[in-house]
Amino acid sequence: MDNIINKRKLILKALLRVLEAEFFGLFVFLFFWAMSTAIGVAANIIFSVVGILMLICIMADYGLKAGAMCRNKVNLHGAQPCRNLGYTMGLVSMCPSYILLGILIISKSGAIGNFLPAYKLLNACFFPIIDLVAPTPNISEASPVLYIIMAVAPLFYLISLGMSFRWGYDSVDLKTKIMYKNK
Repeated sequence: MDNIINKRKLILKALLRVLEAEFFGLFVFLFFWAMSTAIGVAANIIFSVVGILMLICIMADYGLKAGAMCRNKVNLHGAQPCRNLGYTMGLVSMCPSYILLGILIISKSGAIGNFLPAYKLLNACFFPIIDLVAPTPNISEASPVLYIIMAVAPLFYLISLGMSFRWGYDSVDLKTKIMYKNK
């Protein structure tokens, strides 16, 4: 059984990391909420960067570890090579965000009630960004830019998981690369 990479398990763990990122995103949301009245739009910018960096760190950590584990199974136990599995995990990790975006679009069309407050909460990592273009809880007052931003924002899952998995799979030593700048 050591010569088989359980891709389904790795993908499900990636989805759990999305939940973990959203859980920690709730704390970013709470700190943003506390600071936004004091420093205004600067809080949106600061906490947007914090939320995105937190998401990237959580997903990249998992990608590096999963890539190294897969490399070991391939090298030591003869498992099938799966160098691009990180991109598959990233694509699956994007699905909840796009499902929620679809529900938000249906809400905007009037088929269901106002979904924007729930959408903001369920996308806690991106809440400060959403708050910039949709500051009120009313879906009818949301800017069309919201839909463009939230169509692009889940790409952070794909990029961070895909690249970090490949770095882990290829055994790239990031500490040396950063410290010595590829010298």
